[in-house]
Amino acid sequence: FPFEGTHLPVSFMPGNTQSARLIREVWNANQDAKRDKAVNLMSKIFRNVLKDPSEAKYRKIKRTAIDKRLGSIVGALALLKHVGFEPIVEHYVLASNKDLSALVDAVEEFDSREAKRAAAAQKLKEVLEINNKKVKAEMQKKEAHRKKIKMQTESAQKDVRTRVITDSKANTLNFGMKLKKFVPPKDPPKGG
Repeated sequence: FPFEGTHLPVSFMPGNTQSARLIREVWNANQDAKRDKAVNLMSKIFRNVLKDPSEAKYRKIKRTAIDKRLGSIVGALALLKHVGFEPIVEHYVLASNKDLSALVDAVEEFDSREAKRAAAAQKLKEVLEINNKKVKAEMQKKEAHRKKIKMQTESAQKDVRTRVITDSKANTLNFGMKLKKFVPPKDPPKGG
């Protein structure tokens, strides 16, 4: 960390510049899809200026187009003005003698946020892959257990069907043996 051990005012710490605060406002106060389009547009405008600061066409943008694309984005026009674009008649113009440090700060903040988002997306992808592997392994384990139980059940059923029953508890308990067998009466003695 380049400022470690130094006691700088909060406004000089990275991420606490006016550009960073305005970008944070754009980032937090808008819906993702609209914000991403606006950030891409502003980043492209700022990078074109930094790529060739002396080129007039990069320093002058149509006001109606920018108002249409960025007007509904909270903080976007404030950021555009902060980096030096001033509304003049039908255009936003960045004066040729304007200091570009705020523009550089804004581009660095865009890059930093994009790098963080990419890292977070990569981390999420890794976590999802790990979780998917765990879920697959658990499902395979459960399926193997189901197959084992099914095989055991089928084997037990086959044993029951094929086993000849030779002995039964009923035989050893002598069911019905306490009943007296009917014996017909003897013929009565004759004569008497």
